[in-house]
Amino acid sequence: PYNALQIQDILRKRTKVGFGSGKIEDGVVEKCAAYAAREHGDARRAIDLLRVAGELAERDNEKKVCVGHLDIAEDKIEKDRIVESVTRQPRQVQAVLFAIFQTDESDRKIMFTGEVYTCYNEVCAKVGLRPLTQRRVSDVIGELDMLGIINARVISKGRYGRTREISIPLHEQMVSHLSGLLQDALLYT
Repeated sequence: PYNALQIQDILRKRTKVGFGSGKIEDGVVEKCAAYAAREHGDARRAIDLLRVAGELAERDNEKKVCVGHLDIAEDKIEKDRIVESVTRQPRQVQAVLFAIFQTDESDRKIMFTGEVYTCYNEVCAKVGLRPLTQRRVSDVIGELDMLGIINARVISKGRYGRTREISIPLHEQMVSHLSGLLQDALLYT
């Protein structure tokens, strides 16, 4: 991983070739490098972020790439990453995530593994999937948590065992979009 100063050097060299002089507002390269260094230290992702910001500026008929374009580009890249991550999952994982989204439609902010498992079984029956065990669904929930698509923390219910407390950190529009993609993927594949 590169640090912020190293990424700045790389970006400055690339912007001279890719954008020409005077096309990047002051502070854009620095902020882009800071984002990249903070998140992952990957110069390729910093270059991609700057490229997307440039495309947004071009689409807006702006003469310069500004910090606002960079912020929008970061959101767009993150949304694209989540969509790609979800659509590449196996059908069973997609069914679990779809069940989480369906369980959350009751506007409750917190769900539990048992509720999700009940909904998951209904989803499987509708789409013709053989359901996984509740233990395996709990493992899948943990995997979705590691991907950052949901938040799931294990809580103890004392002598009644343990469960996962599940919440969705994504914006409502993103959840709606993903839910539609998952519904299509589950019904039409």
